[in-house]
Amino acid sequence: SYQEEISDNNVNSYTDEDKVAVFYFPNNSIIPDAKAESVIIEIVKIYSNNLLILEGHASSTGGDSPEGKKINMNISFARADAIKKMLISKGFPEDNINVIGKGDLKPEVEPSGNIIESKNRRVEVFLASK
Repeated sequence: SYQEEISDNNVNSYTDEDKVAVFYFPNNSIIPDAKAESVIIEIVKIYSNNLLILEGHASSTGGDSPEGKKINMNISFARADAIKKMLISKGFPEDNINVIGKGDLKPEVEPSGNIIESKNRRVEVFLASK
C-alpha cells in the first residue's frame, strides 16, 4: 500500500473502532458522492483537534493485472487525497491528516458473480493517536 510520509505521526495506531466516517465514490472517480460535503463540515467541527487517517480503497474492477493493480492503488490514494483537500478547504489543519492508499487489497465486500462492488470504492476516516 502507498502511504504519504508525515513525520512524527504513528499511522499504525488505529483500528476499525476508530472509524468516524466513510465516503463512497462512483466507479473510476475520485469525486465523492453528494453526501460528502455535509459530512466534511461535521468532521471539521468535531475532530479538528485530532489526527485523522484517510484510508483510500478501490474496487477490484480492472485489477486482474499488475498494471490494473497499480491503477487501483493510484485511484485509492487519489480518493483519500480528494477528501484531504476537502477537509483542508473547510479549515481542517493539514498537518493533522495522513493519507493511505490500499488499492483493492481491503475490500468491504468480496467480488463474486453479481456482487456490486460500490462499497469497495471508498475512503474510511479514522481517528489516530497523536
